[in-house]
Amino acid sequence: MNLQTPGATKIVGSLGLLLLGAAGWLFVVGPETTALSDVRTEITSTRDQNDLLAVQLLALEKQAKQLDATRATADALAALFPPTADQPGLFRAVTDAAVDAGIGAKGVTTLAPTPPTLGAADPEAGVQATPTGSAGDLARQTVSVSIEGSYDQTQQLLENLERIKRAYLVGSVTLAGSGETGTFTTTITGEMFVMPPVPEPEKSGGK
Repeated sequence: MNLQTPGATKIVGSLGLLLLGAAGWLFVVGPETTALSDVRTEITSTRDQNDLLAVQLLALEKQAKQLDATRATADALAALFPPTADQPGLFRAVTDAAVDAGIGAKGVTTLAPTPPTLGAADPEAGVQATPTGSAGDLARQTVSVSIEGSYDQTQQLLENLERIKRAYLVGSVTLAGSGETGTFTTTITGEMFVMPPVPEPEKSGGK
């Protein structure tokens, strides 16, 4: 081909422009387009993350508003199901119930709680030695109470035991005595419970 002819010059010029445009795309426009695409991807990812954080924030704000009610519920559960056997507190509650029924402390002839059991229990600590369940698991202990008093006093004691702060599930009531003397010996057998305490919300996360 004769490059000095007008047609050849046009062809060579066109090829040169094409090569120049390709080089410009390869070294300038292409990288800029890739960088722009990366920025858009990052913006989308950040927006999605912000949306997720906003949802989590709403959930945390809702929990914060319910925190007082949650703590009140936890305190109520701790009264019904204390974290330890608390034998002194148990003796005091049953004795107060007997005194209020007119029986008196001396009328309580037997008060015998067994150690709480859930799997392998530690009798001294009153809690499970090797936890195998969740925080909602209850350890059980059998509590037997024997009293001497009148029929009305015994009935009142049963009502008082139902109203003590600590949950007491009565399983059996054995009544022995005579209506002639008006004095009865009553043995009440039931179960009380021990539950691990509910952790404070600020201490229970990953912090």
